[in-house]
Amino acid sequence: MKEREEAGRSELSRLRSTLGILLREPYSIHNTDLETTLWKVRMLTTAAQTLNVYALVRAGGHPGENRGTELLEQVVAAPFQTFEGQELHPDPFEKAALLMRGITQGHPFGDGNKRTGLLVASYFLELSGHPLPESFEEDQTTDFCMALSAGEIRDVGVITDQLRSWWGEK
Repeated sequence: MKEREEAGRSELSRLRSTLGILLREPYSIHNTDLETTLWKVRMLTTAAQTLNVYALVRAGGHPGENRGTELLEQVVAAPFQTFEGQELHPDPFEKAALLMRGITQGHPFGDGNKRTGLLVASYFLELSGHPLPESFEEDQTTDFCMALSAGEIRDVGVITDQLRSWWGEK
């Protein structure tokens, strides 16, 4: 048990270092050019890995086998798709909803996907200029994340609306 915690902390330290390097790169989360989009995918993929380890170390769980960085990168890239130079999802809350749904339902991690999905969505919103709300209603948040994970909620609009509600943006 202690070895697993130490390994988790070591992995968390390595990922934090990588994330710190990525955040120092001269890009804006709001830009949509290809180079910036690639940076966002790298940065948010590393953030997701970091936040997953954090969630497991903090709240417990079995890391299990991850399904691969490629799956995680696909999930993270989805909100940033463009068509003929136009963003398909220009709203930051919609992007956060896609991140949350992709991680929660795609299960790229061995454990902690619901927690990680919410944490990555929250982190992205914070980077986009929407600071974390003062608090979340724990039971409501847990119920929503459980329903999302079970596939009972799939509609991005519903997830977007819930995030807006939690952030007081409705």
